[in-house]
Amino acid sequence: FIPQEVAPLVSSINDLLTRLKASLNTQRRFLADAAHQLKTPLAGLRMQAELAQREGNADDIRGSLQQIARSSTRATHTVNQLLALARAETTGRSLPTTELDLAQLVTEVVQDSVPRALEHGVDLGLGHEGPDDTPPVCMMDGNPTLLKEMTRNLVDNAINYSGVGGIVTVRVLTDRFSGVHVLQVEDNGPGIPASERELVLQPFYRALGTNVDGSGLGLAIVHEIAQQHNALVQMEDAHPHATARGLRVSVRFRPR
Repeated sequence: FIPQEVAPLVSSINDLLTRLKASLNTQRRFLADAAHQLKTPLAGLRMQAELAQREGNADDIRGSLQQIARSSTRATHTVNQLLALARAETTGRSLPTTELDLAQLVTEVVQDSVPRALEHGVDLGLGHEGPDDTPPVCMMDGNPTLLKEMTRNLVDNAINYSGVGGIVTVRVLTDRFSGVHVLQVEDNGPGIPASERELVLQPFYRALGTNVDGSGLGLAIVHEIAQQHNALVQMEDAHPHATARGLRVSVRFRPR
């Protein structure tokens, strides 16, 4: 029997314990998934190193070393994304912001991503509103480091899933009536089914049928950084009537 006077307190404590348990379970799953993501490339590194030690042919040794380089690149990418996600979660508690031009920031990230797009055979470009190619001025308050990380992950994700001959277009738009700035990244890859679009925002989740090498962290990082900026992440088919529907990801920032 619980006295009526303390019932609300007991209920609040029970709710707190339930949330704490859920948080701890989420953390355990995250750590287990992170360990698995790192274990795979590290196991590959060890195996290839052992093979290289036994090889006597220069070409075979070279092949093993190339595989070691690929595995180490994959491990490094996963670690960097884990650090980016942790940084976004930690920074969000006391997010330092400054006035910045979102269009200029995005342009810089796209320019930096051109070599990677060329390496993957992808046509990466910027799309702007208006009659000329002059980028708009989109002033907002935000954290430039995190916003660059978010944009980079969106662009990398689009490049990875477009494949050779793919087209990736990045836009920064402004609604003249509401003052909302929108960052859009679209591709002509296979897209993501509507039923999985909420799921891919969770760390390590990868859409069914995905055969692209990756950690499953990119969109989770995007979602976390968007939340820290009170922005909304939306996904839709970029080309609804095409065989390859593609994906258009829009990040909508609230007006200043």
